[in-house]
Order: sequence, then C-alpha cells, then structure tokens
Amino acid sequence: MGGEEGESFSVAGTSASGGTLSISVPGGGSSSTAGGGGGPGARTTGRKDVTVKFHLMKAQVVAHAYPRQHTLEEVKEHIACKFQVKSKFLVLRQAGAELPGHRRLEELCVSEYNVCDLELLLSEPAREENVQLNLKLYYRNLTLPDIITVRIAGEDGKPSRDVVVEIENQVITKPFVGGYINKQNNVEYHHAFTQTGPPADRLARPGTKFSRDTQTVCERTTTTTIPRCQAVQHSGLAVAERNVPDGPCRQPLPYETAQELERRKDVAGKVLLIQRNFRRVLWQRLVKKSAAEWRALQQRQQANEAGAQESKTLAHNKTAVARAYPKTNEEFDALFAQIHCWKENEMKLIREKYSGAPKIAEMNILLDKEIQLLNGVERQRRAIRREQLEEVVERQLAKISEPKRWVGYNNRVIEMETPQTQRARFLLVYYRRLKMALPPSAGGDPQEHMALLDELADVIVQENHPATEELENLLQRERKLLLCHLRTEDLSVLRKRQLTLLADIIRTDPEKARERPVTKLCRKCKKLRPANAFTVHTRQRSADVCGQCTSLLGSTVDIAVYRSILRAIRRDERKRGSLASYAFIIQENDIKHIVENIWHGHSVISNDTDRADLMLPRWNVAQDWSPWNCICLTEQETRAHLKLQRLDRFYQPSVLKEIQSKHALARSVFGQLREIDQEFTESGDWWQVGLDEKLV
Repeated sequence: MGGEEGESFSVAGTSASGGTLSISVPGGGSSSTAGGGGGPGARTTGRKDVTVKFHLMKAQVVAHAYPRQHTLEEVKEHIACKFQVKSKFLVLRQAGAELPGHRRLEELCVSEYNVCDLELLLSEPAREENVQLNLKLYYRNLTLPDIITVRIAGEDGKPSRDVVVEIENQVITKPFVGGYINKQNNVEYHHAFTQTGPPADRLARPGTKFSRDTQTVCERTTTTTIPRCQAVQHSGLAVAERNVPDGPCRQPLPYETAQELERRKDVAGKVLLIQRNFRRVLWQRLVKKSAAEWRALQQRQQANEAGAQESKTLAHNKTAVARAYPKTNEEFDALFAQIHCWKENEMKLIREKYSGAPKIAEMNILLDKEIQLLNGVERQRRAIRREQLEEVVERQLAKISEPKRWVGYNNRVIEMETPQTQRARFLLVYYRRLKMALPPSAGGDPQEHMALLDELADVIVQENHPATEELENLLQRERKLLLCHLRTEDLSVLRKRQLTLLADIIRTDPEKARERPVTKLCRKCKKLRPANAFTVHTRQRSADVCGQCTSLLGSTVDIAVYRSILRAIRRDERKRGSLASYAFIIQENDIKHIVENIWHGHSVISNDTDRADLMLPRWNVAQDWSPWNCICLTEQETRAHLKLQRLDRFYQPSVLKEIQSKHALARSVFGQLREIDQEFTESGDWWQVGLDEKLV
C-alpha cells in the first residue's frame, strides 16, 4: 500500500472470531509486513493456544483461541455464552462423530498451525424448544479478534499460502485502590493505579520538567495533644451517680469498645427481626388474599355447576313435556325418532334371543306395536294441526292488515297505511263476521245472515282474484240452503270452504293475483307444488321433493339437537362480529351431516356420543366459522379449546392429522357453499338472518 504500484491489500472475509479474515499481499517482499510473518516460520514455536474453528449451518464459520489444556466442555460453555444459549443445547462433532466433553483440545489438534475444525450443531431438545444460533447476537457480544489468517501470494508461479497470526491481548486489569464520592453531584472518583505518560511531542521541548510530587502520598506523624485545657465535643460519657456525705457524685463507668458497643446495640439483629416480622405479615396477608380468592373461585365454580345442572334439568323437563304433549313438527319428529330407536333396540334383542319361526313371530308383534305407535302419533299430529290452523290463519291476516312501521328520525316509530293494508283490514272485518255468524238453526237471525251474505257477495265481486267466482257461488248456495231450513251440521263444510277462499283472497296481493305461481313437479307424489313448498339445504343440487312428502317419510333423528348446535354457532359468530355468512346460510340438516358423517357423532378428545352435549366451535379462533374450520367437542372441552393460542402445542400430531383430513372432507362436501356465501354477502342480506324468531 503506501503509494507503491505493485502492492495491494484486500480483505476476503470476516475476522477470525466471526468467520475468516484473509489478507492477500501480491509480491513476496511485502508479505512479512502485511501478515506479521512470512510463512510457516512466522508461527511461534511452542505456542500454547489452539485456534478452534466452529462450522455452523449454511457454510458459516466462527473461530476462537483457547489454551491447549481446555476441555470441550469448557469450550462449549464459552461459545454458548457468546450465542446466549444453554450449553446443553450444543453438540460438537468432528468428522461426523460427536465428541465427549472430557477430551482436551491438544488431543484433537492435528494441524501444523494448531487449528482445530469442529462442527457446532443444535441437539434435538433445542429444536423442540425452537432454540437458534443467531449470528447477529453473536457479533453484538464480539470482542476484538485474536486470530487472523494472512494470505501471501507466491513468487515465481508458486501457489499462495495462508499464515495464521495470533494477536495477543496484553491489557492488564487495574485493581481498585479506593476513591471518594462528591456529595453535591454524587460523582464517584477512583484513585489511579497507573498513570499514562505524556505525549511524545511534549517530551522533546526543552525546559519542560515533569514531577510525581503531586501524585505521591507522604505519611507524617504529628501530635494531637492540645496545648491548654479547653472544652471539646463528644457523644456523651457513661457515668454512674451515687450518694456521698458531701452530696451526689458522678463516676465514669468502665470503658466500652466499639465492638462491645455494636454487640450491645445489636442493630443488625434488630433489623433482621423487623425484616422477619415484616415478611411474616406479608406472608399472612398473601395467605388471606389467596384464601379469599380460592373461596371466590369455589363459589363461582359451584354457581356455574349449579347453573349448568339447572339448565340441564330445565332442558330435560322441556323435552319430557314436549314428548308428552307435542305441538310442533320438530316435537313430532323427535317422537318418530324415539320410536325408531326403540324399534332398533327391540330388533337387536330379537336377533340375539330368537331364531327361525319364533323370530318371525316376534318381528310381526314388533311390527304391530310400531304401527300402533305411529298411528297414535299421527292422529295426535293431525288433531293439533286442526286446532292450530285457525289460529295461524287469524294471526297471518292480522299481520297483513297492520300498517307498515319503521324507526325514523330521533328513534320515532313511523306508521304508514298502504292500499294493501287498508284492503286487508276491510276484508278482515267480513271474515270475522262470517266466522262468528250463526245460522237460523243455531239461533241466529236469518234476515241478518242473508244480508251479510249479500253484502259479502257485493264486496267480493270487486276483487280481482281467481277464487272470487267460486266464493260467490258458495255464498249463493248457502243462501239457497238457508231458505230450505237446513241444520247447522250440514252447512259446516260449506262454511269452511268459504272461510278458506276468503282468507286466500285477503293474503293475495291484488296486483299479482292473476299471475301464475311458479310450480314444480314433486318426484315423490308427482304433483305440481309451488316453489316455496320444496325443502332445500346447502348440499343438494336441485329441489325435487316437496315438504309434505318429506314429512311423510318420518324423521329418524331428533333435529332439535342439531338446531341448538346451530343456534350456539350463530350466537358466537354475532358476539365476535363475524362478517362471513357461512354460519347463517347453513341449515339444521347440514349440521346433522357434519356431526354424523364427518365427525361420526362423537367428540374428538373424549369420544363422548351424547348429542345434547356436543358443540361445533371454531378450530382456528382467529378465522371465521365454516364447515372446514370447526371441531366437534363437548361443552367443557369447548371452553378450554377457545382459550388456546398455539394448537400444535396441546394437540398430538395424530389428532392434528385426523382433524385436517376431516376439514378436507368438509371442504369437498360443502364446495358450493362458497358461491352461496358470495351472493349472500354481496347482497347485504346476511345480517338480517337471525332477527326473526323462527330463524334463531
């Protein structure tokens, strides 16, 4: 370097402590200057240190110098401190074999330059705990390099050679010889052990004199006796008083040394006593606080258990009442499912106990019992349906005749009467009058009843509905039969037909009365049914079976259990503010398919098969619920699962693999659900699902 043309200096790597530092010097003349030595001869004979090169992953190398007597265990402790990891996580290998910790470096060093190559790897426990060798952290704790490699270019076509140069650190550690603290600014000053000499340029100037007088402490012995008697200050003399004939007299007590005074006062013992008592008080407070928290937790746990038991009891009582007095279709389906389970159990017992002719006889008896039970349930369902039909129709007509309401400015409810509501209210009056009217045979006035029929016939003529002609004919027929003085029982069927047609006219929009409804052919009954009479769910491609035929098949599963699971899913999604609509599109039959066919009707953890206790929470809590992001668990397991952050730390790999396969199956079964969700979300109607009590 130095301005000459034939010399150059280049760095090819990092320092020896953090990798490899190579200095190439073309030209043999400058090799000793650049590298500190001209070849193998430059290596100090009898050197005590060994250079250890640690080879990491991704071709990374770090090096350190150690005494030859150091063991591998000490080397491992040092390099672990540099990387800030525990030494038990490190493994040292040489030539692919792991080295024991008791071996010394002089046994492993075979290089002429006292260089030992070792592989630094992580053990299996370190990988499980996600421990890594961070080079940035290593370089942050790096001290000055102590080993460098100097590359010297060869002469006359000879190959270049590398020389390892050791840098010895001759810095001494200065001992602490005392000092003082400034009370005003709390700055701490230390006495110097050695002094740095003056600069060289100051030594050359003539007339300059340097002295160490100001740095030397001189000890002198002087007397402290005062020349005359005078008052002095002291902490107090210990004296004893006694009475003498001349009066009280004070005499000093025996002299007490500093050790005796310290022993008598026992300041350290008193401090320890105060600390011990204070720690005891703190411990008593902590025990009382922990006991109070434990009692509160016990009370909360008992309250939760009591609430859960009470809810189970109420659900059991509700189920018992519903089975004894069924009213809805779901309750009748539960009865059919119970009959089906009873039949399966009885058939299993018959197969185990009988064979041949006795088995056939028992099967016939079982079939007769099943027919009787099904007929009884069906009779009860028809009776309930007849009782509820009039109430349902009356409730529908009252709802249609109500004015339109919405919440306007300043949370005020606004009502608006439309022509449709006025028309429905006007016809509802005649519907109720016709329903409550009594024929002459039942004690009614024939003139008033005939006047009602004529007035209703005049009103019906003005309606644009296909059933107006039929209703008018029925009114005229009743008018003629009244003239013949028929009994009330003979007119009951005619009255029912009139009320049915009049209710149909009230429910129908007059603008769409003449439009032909959209109908489809049922695959079971071969009849044309309106489109809204077909049951649909998210897994079917087309609706080809009407609701009446579906109900005739009889449900063998209590659908109310799956409805409760769906309600819990939607309730949780609303609390979390979910924007996806998978939970609001899916139906009870889909939940049944997920529980029975995908999760096989049991919990993943405890294999509990009680459908009333199963739930389908989110698998990944951070993502929205979907059939491929759920898991079948019990209620208690669900509470614990929703608190987990890292699922791979709590679930075994076999369980994770099983859950992933079930999610893949659900994704293939509910593939068309994505298209429905996109249309449902873009239309902005997803948030309205659940506002109606029938859909919750």
